[in-house]
Amino acid sequence: MAVNVKSFSSEVQLGKPQKRGSLTIYPIFAPDSQDQQESGAEPPDYLLLEEVLGLSTFEIGEVDESGDVNTVIINNMTGQPVLILDGEEIAGAKQNRMVNATILVATDCKTAVPVSCVEQGRWRYDTDKFQQSDTFGYSTLRRQKAEQVQRNLREEQSFAADQGAIWAEINKCDSTLHTDSPTAALSDTYRRRDSELNDMIDDLNHQPGQIGIAVYIKNRFTCLDLFSNSETLGKLWTRLLKSYAVEALTARGRSLKEPRPTPASLIKQIGQSEYLTYPSVSLGLDLRLSGTDIVGAGLLVDETIIHLSVFPRETEEATAGDINPPRRRRRNIY
Repeated sequence: MAVNVKSFSSEVQLGKPQKRGSLTIYPIFAPDSQDQQESGAEPPDYLLLEEVLGLSTFEIGEVDESGDVNTVIINNMTGQPVLILDGEEIAGAKQNRMVNATILVATDCKTAVPVSCVEQGRWRYDTDKFQQSDTFGYSTLRRQKAEQVQRNLREEQSFAADQGAIWAEINKCDSTLHTDSPTAALSDTYRRRDSELNDMIDDLNHQPGQIGIAVYIKNRFTCLDLFSNSETLGKLWTRLLKSYAVEALTARGRSLKEPRPTPASLIKQIGQSEYLTYPSVSLGLDLRLSGTDIVGAGLLVDETIIHLSVFPRETEEATAGDINPPRRRRRNIY
């Protein structure tokens, strides 16, 4: 069911789109993934963050009593690796954070994890340790962070993002949606619009064997998320869809007649993009995708994509909304 990065465009298949207002999602399948799902596919060999936060054997805390805005410490004693996604929020401690890269946290050790603050107005303990959050970074926020981290990896071998730019983007979203937060917390935006978000995603269903989603808002490509396992996507489904719905709320007033680019041409360009890999924070290799008009990030384990996210490079104000054919095919680097 998993997809190999070297043959991405030939291994994924698109299904019939589901639409809800301005939001359209195209399901993505791997060859035989639906058949495998029906016959009982192997479960993922890792746990998800939502499955372990709150257990005595798994903790996320500040680096020390003083804390560090852009680093937290994970102590995983569950006996299994734990998958934490790029853009996933952890809440509590001195301020809410968003993880800067998808990581597979090794067991029986402590791991320093790069994060960004998504709650500008608080620097005091709310809880002793971080807790589970229903919030997942919306597409524009994740895209900007992916570009920032990719640049820092190339230049400094660092997973750092631009904290000031992240705060500015969250403030912009807060202002657009009129969801005033006393601490400029991203989670407050989601909470204040929760009823509307639930209504937007109510009829969008995870399909058997589905391992990914290509997201279009007002017929413009917005985000793609792909996983190694259909069960993983199923567990993350509601949180991911709410993040896409937040993006849709910020895009009111934009209109296009046809999907740009077509989902098929998007998949083709992802397969033709340059892939660079770096040592991950923990297990596997951090993957960075660079195409003519797309940018992406993910995690590879044994050349298999555990998670891949892809975004358009164009700014939020761009109206062309199309992805041009690649100017040249770069050599893939693994």
